[in-house]
Amino acid sequence: MSELVLDRNAPDRIPGIGSDIKAEGVVELAYAEVPTNCVRQANALMGATGNLLQKVTCPTLVIQSRDDHVLPPSNGPLILQSVSSRDVRIFWLENSYHVATLDNDKDIIVDRIGRFVNELADVLT
Repeated sequence: MSELVLDRNAPDRIPGIGSDIKAEGVVELAYAEVPTNCVRQANALMGATGNLLQKVTCPTLVIQSRDDHVLPPSNGPLILQSVSSRDVRIFWLENSYHVATLDNDKDIIVDRIGRFVNELADVLT
């Protein structure tokens, strides 16, 4: 979809990217179509966000699916390399696609985030 950013002849709308979910019978509520201009704005926002990652100094946990059809798995390590925090961690999901919070690993995500927060709280107390 990134090629749409520069294509002046792109259609006004493109098919949406919904339900990249591995779990059987689970469907994400998503738009069937997305305005091309929104894709352009999302690309600009991702670029701006990437440039600001160096300002992140708090402990950082990135949760990334190894098998994601929307974003490459290389995004997780790239984020960790870009932030300025001394406490950076990545947790790989092995049984989910892009919409991991609705997928097979959803309970693992809740557990891992809870442990991350508790570990930080232990350090602060």
